[in-house]
Amino acid sequence: MEDNKERLYYENILWEQDKEYVAGIDEAGRGPLAGPVVAASVIFEPNCNIIDKINDSKSLQEEDRENLYEIIHDEALSVGIGTVGSKEIDASNILQSTYKAMRKSVGQLDYDPDFLLIDGRGLPDQIYRNKGIKQGDKKCYSISAASIIAKVYRDNLMKKYSHIFPDFDFNSHKGYGTKNHRNKIEENFPTPIHRQSFKGVKEHYQKLLNTNNTRAIGKYGEHLAALHLYNKDYQIVERNYHCSTYGELDIIAQKSGTICFVEVKSHRKKGPEPPETSVDRKKMEQLGKIADAYLYENPYSDYNCRFDVISVIFNQYQEKVKHYKNAFIL
Repeated sequence: MEDNKERLYYENILWEQDKEYVAGIDEAGRGPLAGPVVAASVIFEPNCNIIDKINDSKSLQEEDRENLYEIIHDEALSVGIGTVGSKEIDASNILQSTYKAMRKSVGQLDYDPDFLLIDGRGLPDQIYRNKGIKQGDKKCYSISAASIIAKVYRDNLMKKYSHIFPDFDFNSHKGYGTKNHRNKIEENFPTPIHRQSFKGVKEHYQKLLNTNNTRAIGKYGEHLAALHLYNKDYQIVERNYHCSTYGELDIIAQKSGTICFVEVKSHRKKGPEPPETSVDRKKMEQLGKIADAYLYENPYSDYNCRFDVISVIFNQYQEKVKHYKNAFIL
């Protein structure tokens, strides 16, 4: 019971003031070069039992964090998660984006909180009464739980991105600026989930905008297309499937029992002919042969198949993606 009092010190003060719904808040992902910033809010019942091992997420092993993530969801009165992506981070800044992710996480709670306990600095507004606690992820139980939720949720999201952008090893570094990650950016140029306003990314993105390397332009267009499909609930099955006889197929995706063979065409500026018009009959027949080779190696029973074309135009002012489903039939 003494441990409960110590771990719930900040919560107990507020509960004794009849503030029933006290939410602990923490974020993950302020520092990385890629991916979103994620915030979590966690409310526990007054006088709740302490969950063993809940502490600052950074001090825990990954397996412990994963297990605690499920336990916290089961035991907490309510959990809310908010994310703000790289585009919005670039449009404002990381501090304001972190505040927004926190507010979004509060909006996902099942109860309107009476008070917020926040790791580090508090929110600058008093829409919700709140208090920042220095090293709150170590001192405050609810904040410790929120740090675990935010960390695990973001890590799992970056693992998904690792499959969408297989050249970047997001599953290992989670978007942080490790030597390996910086080398990948230099070798491959950034992806659409990289923070273009961050040093270590922006200089390479500017090179991409100015390069005459058509392969680099095409690769970034494929990244945009793959992200578009992922955001539309497609599963990215394979990127750049190569058939030694007939060439390469940009993306293979799956959704609702349909396998989609996707050709991506990219330009950096709008020309007299849109990118998709370059998929002529000869190209269609080539794609058909590559698809046949893939299906021979990977038989899908009870699946429909179709050919899609995605047109991409990107420059410093816009990133425009158009998806033509069932674009041609062979």
